[in-house]
Amino acid sequence: MNTFEYYEGMKIITVAPIVRGALKSSLTYFSKEPIAVGMAVLVPIRTREVPAIVLSSRDVSDEKSALKSSDYAVRKITRAKPRRIWLPEFLKSVEETANFSAQKFGETLLALTPKIVLDAYLENALDEPAKVFQRKIFTGEPKTFSNQLVQNRFEILAIQGDTERRYGAYKRHVRESFARNESIFVCVPTEEDVLSVSSELGRGIEDYTFAFHSSYTKKRVLESWQNATKEKHAILVVGTAQYLGIPRYFKTIILDEEHSHAWKMVSRPLLDLRVFVEDYARACDSVFIIGAPILRAETHERIKNGSVGEFGRISARAESDTKTILMDPRIEEKSIRETTGKRKMIVINDEAQKLIQDASELDEKVFLLAARKGLAPVTACGDCGTLVRCPQCDTPLVVHKKETAGNTANIFICHGCGFTRVPENNVNETCPNCHGWKLQGVGIGIDRVGDEVASLFPNTPRFVLDGDHAKTRTQAKKIIAQFEKSRGGILIGTPMAIPLLKTIDHTIIVSIDSLFAIPDIRMSERIFALVLVLREKTAKTLAVQTRADDTTILKQALAGNLLDFTENELALRKAFSYPPYSTIIKITLRGKRGDVLVEMERLKTFLGSYTPVVPGTIAKEPKNIFRMHMILKLAKDNWPNDDLLAKLRVLPTQFTIEVNPDHLL
Repeated sequence: MNTFEYYEGMKIITVAPIVRGALKSSLTYFSKEPIAVGMAVLVPIRTREVPAIVLSSRDVSDEKSALKSSDYAVRKITRAKPRRIWLPEFLKSVEETANFSAQKFGETLLALTPKIVLDAYLENALDEPAKVFQRKIFTGEPKTFSNQLVQNRFEILAIQGDTERRYGAYKRHVRESFARNESIFVCVPTEEDVLSVSSELGRGIEDYTFAFHSSYTKKRVLESWQNATKEKHAILVVGTAQYLGIPRYFKTIILDEEHSHAWKMVSRPLLDLRVFVEDYARACDSVFIIGAPILRAETHERIKNGSVGEFGRISARAESDTKTILMDPRIEEKSIRETTGKRKMIVINDEAQKLIQDASELDEKVFLLAARKGLAPVTACGDCGTLVRCPQCDTPLVVHKKETAGNTANIFICHGCGFTRVPENNVNETCPNCHGWKLQGVGIGIDRVGDEVASLFPNTPRFVLDGDHAKTRTQAKKIIAQFEKSRGGILIGTPMAIPLLKTIDHTIIVSIDSLFAIPDIRMSERIFALVLVLREKTAKTLAVQTRADDTTILKQALAGNLLDFTENELALRKAFSYPPYSTIIKITLRGKRGDVLVEMERLKTFLGSYTPVVPGTIAKEPKNIFRMHMILKLAKDNWPNDDLLAKLRVLPTQFTIEVNPDHLL
């Protein structure tokens, strides 16, 4: 019997495996039953079964010649449990996001579908989506998801303002939408945002409000998912982007806290979730609303060119009754040097000390922000300026204070790879370059601030919140609760403390200058937003201590001058041809030093027509691994394009691709 006679009547199914690290973007199988495009199935890969999504289905008779010439054996789907999980609009947006981000479709779909939800569908623990909430159902078998849907018109609106103003506008829109029986999804970047937004916007409509984030139990997520899917009344859903796939049509999708860097995924697939949310809103023909205390430069440029409208007036200035102070400790340091002849770095200047003392006497609470962990962000030689670096990854080491069995010792910790070293004679070691003994911490870390506060205010309740003192969200919330219950307490924290804080009497940003040194093209935006958010959370006084020569950004943030900052930022982006005036693609390779150098030269030749830029720096990581980047800068309207995307898609998995990265180095 001819080999193919056995398979007569079967289908050839092409699928994208929904797994991380798949070597191929698509795989081919036999199936006894026809399976519609867009359905999820289990397929065998080596010795296990993995979830996959069907990309196409064809008759065996149409593919005989291709199968005969194939250099691999096509396996059969032995346990097909096809399940409809996603709406076509969702799959279309996943496809577009994967193309924009130069990532695999299956990996992108996995990142945007909670695993417990995917598993529940495949195990028949969740019902398939009801057609009542689907605007379009898959018909036919097109080559891509994109051409299954008519290109719809949709509207993008933006609102810039403090929390009260944004939430007020959202509340009004929710009430109006419910009156029209229209559902709304509010997409936020973090768990804390889910809790605060759902609590505020869901007041009075608790029965029709559903919240989703990754810390909820499996039982709670699945119950809420099923109920939200079946509820016939208009609903409000608040969740992170991974929960947008709930199979229900939303007339309005709101993306709040647009400026947050938490939208960027830090592991494969490297996605900007803001791109996906907008793609999904467009596919659904939804009203798409963007909100933030300070909108990103990209959004302001779109407002200027008319592609984004206003959801309420775009404020040029953020009003506040909070008193603001800008302090330069170098003035006191100069005075000390001239009077005593000694050099001294001021950790908390006299003005800040008086502010803390006055607050303590009135039982008012004070938050002290230190931008970095440790005693000092870096340790340098006072003679030659050489930094003490990690022997494994070459990252500058940070001096931390560690208490063990009642003894306090200083240790070096690498914030890049986690390497730890206890210096001989408690950091009295020599410079690796000149062998001098003048190693000293440069900058101010949270441990140094804590020591200073303990010395100056020994009787005031003190609390410290950073990644060393709170390994989990529960631990962090416990510290915040203790601080809030205290009388006249002082909280010393890194930026991770800010989302957990409510209202504080006084805030002092003790150190922020080290953030300016981070090679992040969006760092100015982040610093501005950080100061702006702290101003909003501070009831009485916000003071910033800085040694920066150019304090323009800080002055603008303290004054709430949104317009001037945005115009300056756009001008700077345009001068350097950064987004939104270009698209930047960063390609990273890790491996042995010699292999990395050779492969990067090959890649440069391979991408030659796109004039790649190789910075020429090669960085060391743990276990003798080296890292090198290649940068492509494209015209803003030249991405994604099929030619370059095809080139990037064939690169081995050792290459990491990130579109519009924050860091270029």
